[in-house]
Amino acid sequence: MTYNTCFKIAKTTEDNPDVPSSRAAKIIRKYQELHPYNISQKAEIIVETFLDTTSTKIGGRGKMMVITSSRLAAVRYYHEVKRYIREKKYENVDILTAFSGVVHDGDEEYTEPKLNVRKDGTHISESQTKAEFHDNFNVLIVAEKYQTGFDEPLLHTMIVDKKLKSVKAVQTLSRLNRTCAGKVDTFVLDFVNTKEDILEAFQPFYQETYLQQEVNVDLIYQTQKELRGYGIYSEDDIEAFAKEYFRYDKQDSRAMGRMTSVLLPVAGRYNKKTPDERYQFRRQLRSLIKWYGYISQIVRMFDKDLHKEFVFCSYLINLLPVEKVDMIDLEGKLKLEYYKLQKTYDGAIMLSEQKGVYEPAKQKGAMGFDEKEPLDEIIDKINEKFKGNFTDGDKVLLTALRDKLMNDQRLSSMAKSSDPQIFTESIFPKAFDDAALESYTESQDTYTSLFEDRNKYNAIMGALAEVIYREMRK
Repeated sequence: MTYNTCFKIAKTTEDNPDVPSSRAAKIIRKYQELHPYNISQKAEIIVETFLDTTSTKIGGRGKMMVITSSRLAAVRYYHEVKRYIREKKYENVDILTAFSGVVHDGDEEYTEPKLNVRKDGTHISESQTKAEFHDNFNVLIVAEKYQTGFDEPLLHTMIVDKKLKSVKAVQTLSRLNRTCAGKVDTFVLDFVNTKEDILEAFQPFYQETYLQQEVNVDLIYQTQKELRGYGIYSEDDIEAFAKEYFRYDKQDSRAMGRMTSVLLPVAGRYNKKTPDERYQFRRQLRSLIKWYGYISQIVRMFDKDLHKEFVFCSYLINLLPVEKVDMIDLEGKLKLEYYKLQKTYDGAIMLSEQKGVYEPAKQKGAMGFDEKEPLDEIIDKINEKFKGNFTDGDKVLLTALRDKLMNDQRLSSMAKSSDPQIFTESIFPKAFDDAALESYTESQDTYTSLFEDRNKYNAIMGALAEVIYREMRK
């Protein structure tokens, strides 16, 4: 089952600065993906899908995995799904999350063991997550972790909220392909990828798969030639580095210092190049390292000089200074004006019984810098791509209600003296009811849909509670 997310972003400031287009577009898309309204709508679908579909499968033992686009998204989905479960007083949905490292969300700091808690209150370590999911929990919200190599036969349903391509799509969805007694089908609900996207990803691997052509070893030599063309390093630099790296006697504590001293003049020549030349050089350097590491595993190569250059480049890439990037600050400058989830497909994806063709890597063309464009134009392009047939009933009411609630001084003082759960469950609902009723009195046409749909009302209230609490405590 696939869904299409339609939305419209608006700018809340008169300023229209020129910003790097691709990075700004990513920030705007991330703003929409992490928006409380977006997450609240999808969280409801996640829980209700589990109850209606997953929980009835494999003799009532069916489990669900939710694939998110980032670690921060996983944390926010975790909190919103938990909130929705509490609100509905559901008792048979138990969720875990899985992600690496520490995630910062505002002033809060989250780790996987901090969030994952058993019913007796004890925390679950990362090494215990897999076993606990099998024995005691039924929904697992992940970011990158467990998308490959995860073997859980009871996994029946997957919710996808991340763009998946080619092998990654096959590896991820194939987590469902584990058999066990009583398991007769699987189910995928996808918020991001289309039926055609998944068909295109799976088809090459369905039957016999063969490479379109032999692995092209010449790619490495072509990249090597282009790297040498920049005049940043020479054969002498490689030999001086290799002499130290491949010493026959034992390396002493000063070996790294001597290797670094060989690379420093190279880094100096790199720094004298133009920003565009540095950018292209780093791209080609990464390509040589990646391709050599891959090809040398499947093709026997007897080029000792190339191996020396590979080791040299592997160390050099870590020594080159990181390019300074202009920061893009769009905090408080965007608002989600319209939002709509539309179901676009429901059925099986049928693969053709034909040999698959897989293309090996090709030489990449030179990429240019991230050109700057006015913020207005970038927003317009994104809105055009994700536009839908919006009505006033779909207009997101969060921004207007948020502004009204933020001006409530009594609510602000209570936020500063209350813990999150008391604020969200006992204090905020009354303030939200008052603000919503006042807004309805001012504009009945705009707010009618809010009062006609209790689920929408509760979703907006829940999404706002966390945001208002966090902002009022700053």
